[in-house]
Amino acid sequence: MSITLHEGQSNIIRDMFVDRSVRYAAVCASRGFGKSYLAACAAVLAVQELVALPADVPNKNVCLICPTYQQAVDIYYPLIAYQFGMEEFCDKSSQHSGTFWFPNNVILKLWSYEASERLRGSGQYFAVLDEVTTWRGAGGSFKDSWESVIQPCINTRWSPERSAEYGAPSPGRALVISTPKGRDYFYDMFNFEAVDDNWKSYHYTYKDSPYLDSEEIERTKHTIDFFKFKREYEASFDDSGNSVFYNFNRKDHVDKSILDFQPGETVYACIDFNVAIMACSLFALRGNQMQFIEDFQGHPDTESLAKTLQKRFAQKGHDVKCFPDPSGRARKSSASVGRTDFSILQSHGLETIARKKAPALIDSVAAVNRQLKTASGHVNMLFHPRCKHTIKSMERTSWKENNPDSAMIDKGAGEEHHSDGVRYATEYLFPVTSGRKVRSKQSHNF
Repeated sequence: MSITLHEGQSNIIRDMFVDRSVRYAAVCASRGFGKSYLAACAAVLAVQELVALPADVPNKNVCLICPTYQQAVDIYYPLIAYQFGMEEFCDKSSQHSGTFWFPNNVILKLWSYEASERLRGSGQYFAVLDEVTTWRGAGGSFKDSWESVIQPCINTRWSPERSAEYGAPSPGRALVISTPKGRDYFYDMFNFEAVDDNWKSYHYTYKDSPYLDSEEIERTKHTIDFFKFKREYEASFDDSGNSVFYNFNRKDHVDKSILDFQPGETVYACIDFNVAIMACSLFALRGNQMQFIEDFQGHPDTESLAKTLQKRFAQKGHDVKCFPDPSGRARKSSASVGRTDFSILQSHGLETIARKKAPALIDSVAAVNRQLKTASGHVNMLFHPRCKHTIKSMERTSWKENNPDSAMIDKGAGEEHHSDGVRYATEYLFPVTSGRKVRSKQSHNF
């Protein structure tokens, strides 16, 4: 068996299996670092240590725990069985059960985190915990799995004293490896080294991987938003928190030098239909930059809003392009019988532009965050200070808490109306799928 590691992987393996100076390793690494190869290598080396012990030593188990069982058997079984040659070295193996049986009663088993509860009562000499920031669902939280099940399986059966009694080269150990997703329990674990000498943390970005093309990754900065790039490629714990538009901040995005609408300039109107609110934010499209110039709310219905836009702008020579909530095609309480919000806007000479149905919430939010700031730092959305309703909405729109199964905006405080309108326009003009502004000839007018 031949194992080839790059420098970052080698540092971890040396600390855990050569110097044996680390019991618990928390590895925060970017995409493309080779986390799966490192994890499989560590598991195999732990097996080799156990095989050297007498057959009557109990609890000679190694576990490799993945977010799903499909990942375990699709990624790790062939990697361990064929690339590392363990199928020839073991007494028997089963891809169906994700298990390898080795001489001297040593077992290496692949688990999903949802099944990790079944580890209770077993002894684990070495545990590999893969992509722990995605451990969610029926298996409980990662924190619960680690504190209540996995770590007790290690330190109750393979403590330093008992390991010495068995002649093992090391006490029980664990390799915890993941790409970060904010300051969650993995972040806490990454900082355990400050209070516990058994822990050591490792941090690797895309620049530490020989498998990635740095120029290609640098180009990616221009097509995804700032925080996603930092998380996926720089392995940063920086996170948006509960804020929907996490790239927005007043320092970067509020600019009092924005010019008013110029003669003949197209006025773009973001509209969220809501009786007695009728949130409307107006911007000019200058290059690829959306410059919000003013906003207002409080019109009692769509008819009143349409008359205001017609009088202030259409009658003065401006084309007015409205980006309303796509649901406005249906009859609404704000529209008279037989009329829709869309038809009311059109009857006043205002162009309506919208998709046939509302875009996916995650896609429209991603489009706004990317327009606010790309990973390369380009700001393509600005707000004049007079847009006080929109600025407040961008700052305060938040995700609904305790709702892990789907993304939902918290509407309890009523802060989302103006930012909803911003989402409709931004997703249409700058969709995340193409990364390019939709040309006017491609607009769908209804």
